[in-house]
Amino acid sequence: MIEGIPQTPPGSIAPEYRVLSAADAKLVWILKWSGNADHVIAHKLGTMPSRVSDILAENTHVGSRDQATKMVAQREEP
Repeated sequence: MIEGIPQTPPGSIAPEYRVLSAADAKLVWILKWSGNADHVIAHKLGTMPSRVSDILAENTHVGSRDQATKMVAQREEP
């Protein structure tokens, strides 16, 4: 499953944030449709909220919304 970012004490070096893949981009859409806020999605995926916003604005991973829609539709078919 998705691992969270370990909390760092004040004054320490911040953890590296991962770059989101195409599969992550589809997951971002599904989590957003499930009612999660952008910062919550970012925390779940171990990345920055700006990367989530870029996906939702379709600045990166163009077409991931359509792919996520197809995934959801296939899952709902009997």
